[in-house]
Amino acid sequence: MSPRDRLSLAGLVFALCALFPGVAQAAPLGDLVVTPGESRDAAPVRIATSAGCPKAADGYVATMRGAGLPAEGLVIVANSDVGLSHDHAFEVPVALTFKDFAADNNVTFSGKYELALSCIDSFTQQDHGGFTGTLDFVEPARYVALGPAKGPQRPTAPLVVPVDPPAPGGEQATPPASGNPAPPASGDPAPPAEQEQPAQPQAAAPVQTGGGQPLLYIAIGVVGAVAVIAAGSFLRRRRSTD
Repeated sequence: MSPRDRLSLAGLVFALCALFPGVAQAAPLGDLVVTPGESRDAAPVRIATSAGCPKAADGYVATMRGAGLPAEGLVIVANSDVGLSHDHAFEVPVALTFKDFAADNNVTFSGKYELALSCIDSFTQQDHGGFTGTLDFVEPARYVALGPAKGPQRPTAPLVVPVDPPAPGGEQATPPASGNPAPPASGDPAPPAEQEQPAQPQAAAPVQTGGGQPLLYIAIGVVGAVAVIAAGSFLRRRRSTD
């Protein structure tokens, strides 16, 4: 390779380095708060910035540096813009637990590790500053966040991840939480009301008669007939004597 070619190659490398400086040269912007501030390594972790990213940044990436990890840092939050804010602090979840990171990278965490979230241009990867915090693994399976990085033991609010609005005409009605049907939209015919079925009359229970009741009715009839005949004879005798 001629000296001229070497000079051209060096110029090209310099230009690429200037265009893609990477995230390792992050300028300090503030602190990174870790939640839970002290916990076992199997706990899900969130990291929160102390302020918003610069306007020039449209994304962020988070890394972890320390013993047993790559020199450029282990990526714990991949390049993303979910929840990014330029006006105030924001919070993002760490991709895995520290226990999972240790297993995936065949490392035992011990001592102090630096967490860093860098505000970047997602296309060129240009760094626009970052936030840092320090963890101390006092035991291989337990860490303590140091200083300003120590957040609460549990999240104080649910992590709200914004979603893109649905495309026009593609909205789907969400069924109501209760068991009642949703009211019809304006202009839609109301569904027919369910007709109540008339109550079916219940048949009267048949009267059960005992076996001796017909004989009783016959005896009463005979006695009545005899009484009528006797009364008629008595009246005829009385008239004949008069």
